[in-house]
Amino acid sequence: MEALTPLLALPVIPELGRKISLEMGYEYPGQITDQEGFKKKVLDEQIAEERRLDTFLSDRSVVDAWVLWQRWNICQAMSYDTETYYLKARAQSEFYTEIIYIPPMFAAVDDGVRWTDADYQSQIDRLVRMTLYEWNLLERTYTVKSMDNRLDEVRDWLGVRGVFED
Repeated sequence: MEALTPLLALPVIPELGRKISLEMGYEYPGQITDQEGFKKKVLDEQIAEERRLDTFLSDRSVVDAWVLWQRWNICQAMSYDTETYYLKARAQSEFYTEIIYIPPMFAAVDDGVRWTDADYQSQIDRLVRMTLYEWNLLERTYTVKSMDNRLDEVRDWLGVRGVFED
């Protein structure tokens, strides 16, 4: 994303979960006792930022928020809160024109926030792909194939879509 920012001259929405947890006085999201409230706050702030900026690059999206809601609540019965969260995230995703998805391609760095377990990364990848499919976002999504050539891949894809021209 850092390499695309100057090329596209778009504002960036940072990963809001970390920012919000710090604002709440926690070093990382796992320390927050009200996880349901935290996840709702992240989704609401993501939507607010996306609507405020209209055109942007984002480190996370409502797709990520929904996927993490599912994964973190996997052992709980689905609730009305889950359906409300789902509908809110899905409605916002309708505004996306291009999605660039970078699947797990290397071991995650332990930064105190990110889960580094390979099985967990595979579960998240599967949930992201299923969500992109279910929400009919695949035609707007480019999935990066190579970490070494990712910038060229994305530039080519955006050029074909008429978003980025040399």
